[in-house]
Amino acid sequence: MEYHVLASGSKGNATFVYEQGTGILIDCGITRKQLLYKLKQLGFSKDNINYVLLTHDHYDHNKNIHIFDPDIVYTARGNIKTLIPDNELIPYNVYSMGSLDVSVLRISHDATNPIGFIIKGEESLLYMTDTGYVSEKNKRLINDLNYYIIEANHDIGMLMGTRRPLFLKNRILGDTGHLNNEYSAKLMAHVIGRDTKEIVLAHLSQEANTPELALHAYYEAFDDMGIAFDKEMIKVADQVNVVSGGHHED
Repeated sequence: MEYHVLASGSKGNATFVYEQGTGILIDCGITRKQLLYKLKQLGFSKDNINYVLLTHDHYDHNKNIHIFDPDIVYTARGNIKTLIPDNELIPYNVYSMGSLDVSVLRISHDATNPIGFIIKGEESLLYMTDTGYVSEKNKRLINDLNYYIIEANHDIGMLMGTRRPLFLKNRILGDTGHLNNEYSAKLMAHVIGRDTKEIVLAHLSQEANTPELALHAYYEAFDDMGIAFDKEMIKVADQVNVVSGGHHED
């Protein structure tokens, strides 16, 4: 399995996962031009996208979902007006998509019907961003996967120091907002296992976080719990630059 976080952040999100001839695009909150350019740089094209999964109906995730044939677009009910009934994803069901199996997770965000995904083939990957917390049920389901693309949206102190209105800060901090660095780090410290190879910190706020702060929270949480995990395998997704992992050619 290989994965490529094409863009991650409040200005647009898209991630491509590929294994044994099956390509899955998660979200398309970037332009068609950006998508095709980045895929080409990786040796792929639009033809390699067999399935498109939409996490929720916020603009930074669904902006260009319409460029795809509705036959290959899948999401939960209410997230897209053009959703084909047979392509509705029901939380906690598992769907066979080519060589991959996709398990759907219910997550907590102030969107219509937000979901996350566990993708399994020869290896396994979690994609979970835009959630205010992670339920105990989800924690059990995401235990000891190979790869994690997980939200680390903000540093609480930095968020509170921004000029954003208080209602927006409370929204971000709340149960239907976004995961902060410390929560994300402690969550991963509890769920990773011997099979875990890489972690990607995603959807970082450009105003209320930095890669350094997010990584420091992870290093501190892992050290506090005595977890010996290669720090080089904790990566930070970017709004502009592609971040890749899994088994792929550099």
